[in-house]
Amino acid sequence: MQYIRSRFVLHRPPLECEEQVLLPGRFEKLAELRANGHRIGIATNQSAVAHGAIALEEAEALVLNCIAKIGGASAWRLSPYDPRAKKQLDGKPNPFARDDETRKPRPGMVLQLMQELNVSPADTFMVGDRKMDKKCAQAAGVTFLDEKEFFKFNK
Repeated sequence: MQYIRSRFVLHRPPLECEEQVLLPGRFEKLAELRANGHRIGIATNQSAVAHGAIALEEAEALVLNCIAKIGGASAWRLSPYDPRAKKQLDGKPNPFARDDETRKPRPGMVLQLMQELNVSPADTFMVGDRKMDKKCAQAAGVTFLDEKEFFKFNK
C-alpha cells in the first residue's frame, strides 16, 4: 500500500518553511508506515504560485521542508496551477493561471506518483482533509482515508 500526502500535515497553507508545523502524531504514524514497508508519496496543490504569493522554487522548497519534517518521502509532486488566478501578474502572462491535469481534484499527480513508484491503484491509498482530495482519490481509482480518522490514536 502507498500513502499519498495531501494538505493534512499543516495547520494552514504556509508561505515559508518556518511556518510549517507538523500536527501531533503525524511523524509517528508516517514512521510506522515506513517501518512496515510502505512508501510515502506527496501530492500537493500549491496555488500560491499561481497567485504570485510565492515563486515555484519557493513552493518546491516548502515541499522538501515538509518531507524533511515528516521523516522522508519516496516521491512527490506539486501543482502550481489555479484557474482562478489572475491571467497577468506584474504585467506579464501568468503561466500558472489555468486548470491542469495535475491540479487536484484531477488525478494527475496521484497517477504520476503511482507510475513512479510502480504501484497499482489497488495498492494505494490517499489521506486527505478536503472534498477535492476525496474526488482526486476517486478519479485515480485509489482508496481515500479522511485524515482525522487516519491519524486517530488510541490513548
